Amino acid sequence: MAVEPIIRPSADQPAHHHQAEEGPGGRPMPEDRPPDGAPHGQRQPGGGRPGDAPAGEAGHRVPGDRLLGGDPLEPIQLFPLRYPWAYAHAQQGKRNTWFPEEIPLADDVRDWELRLTDDERRAVELLLGFFNPMESLVTHNLVMSIYPLLTPPEIRLYLARQIWEEANHTMAFEYVLKTLPVDRERVFAAHRDVPAIRAKEAFQQELTRQLLVRPDVSTLEGRQAFLRNLIGYYIVLEGVFFYGGFLFAYTFRRRNLLKGLATLVDWVLKDESLHLSFGIHLITALLEEHPELMTPAFAREVKGLILRAVDLERDYNRALLPRPILGVSAEYLNAYVEYVTDRRLDELGLGPHFGTPNPAQWMATEVDVPEIVNFFEARNIHYEVAADRNG
Repeated sequence: MAVEPIIRPSADQPAHHHQAEEGPGGRPMPEDRPPDGAPHGQRQPGGGRPGDAPAGEAGHRVPGDRLLGGDPLEPIQLFPLRYPWAYAHAQQGKRNTWFPEEIPLADDVRDWELRLTDDERRAVELLLGFFNPMESLVTHNLVMSIYPLLTPPEIRLYLARQIWEEANHTMAFEYVLKTLPVDRERVFAAHRDVPAIRAKEAFQQELTRQLLVRPDVSTLEGRQAFLRNLIGYYIVLEGVFFYGGFLFAYTFRRRNLLKGLATLVDWVLKDESLHLSFGIHLITALLEEHPELMTPAFAREVKGLILRAVDLERDYNRALLPRPILGVSAEYLNAYVEYVTDRRLDELGLGPHFGTPNPAQWMATEVDVPEIVNFFEARNIHYEVAADRNG
């Protein structure tokens, strides 16, 4: 099985609004440049570009100065940048700053009490019961598994930003739980009491548990364990699991319900889209530095991991929607998950598996999956917090 070691965009990626200089996989180069005004150019080994690398006129990385294996206690010295895309993500993250209390939920409370059916209230509680603990799992994994092993300063800068954003998401969903008259005990217990949520949680926890005993990242097995974790969190959790939930939340806004919750999801999605883009760039850089990681056997393992996650998501969607709600069924959600998963597989160079067309074309008005990868191109439209889509 031949596998491309570099992530690339999917074949049905839309045309750009303007022609931008492209980086690996056809993605536009970041607009944020290092302060020395170094021109964008072809990537150097280790993720640098001419003019980006420290110490030396040629801009090449020094031996051993890579993503993994550096001194974890080295003080931060950002410039000249070695991974400009990481710094650009950190800069964009700052522009996305928001706080949950900015979103009014009074109308959502009235919707909950007067307009939602029992089935709809139960489904929203189950949705919150998934998102709330999963945000915590991402934070745990960043702190315990990813941050200690990645040492370039601009990478750590963005990871610190992401950790704050995940904590802010936890506070955001807590704000919803404090404001809406939900059954709090049932929501908080869902990750233990609902088998489909418990299975997804166990899937993610096992990925973190494998790195709690620090792998030796100088070995092939240690690097593959780290790559497996990146794929499990950035690609599966943030790039697949969350997207069915986003679609379901937006279904209520399409019926003029729970518009405050949908606005909160808008803002969470802005962050998660950036996390996914960062994860794709990070996996790309790791595979550029270590193309030997993606052996045919490991490629099969990765694909199997992702397809197992899709099975878990199917079970969750059936638990979420035993009966259709607002015109959305479990099978509709599952078709969308298959569509999104094909995009992720294609971005990993593994090729689509399901061949499922997008059943929710209307989601393009909320988030168009290819634009997540190309966030530098679309950021002024899709990644600033200012726009309110409640209309």
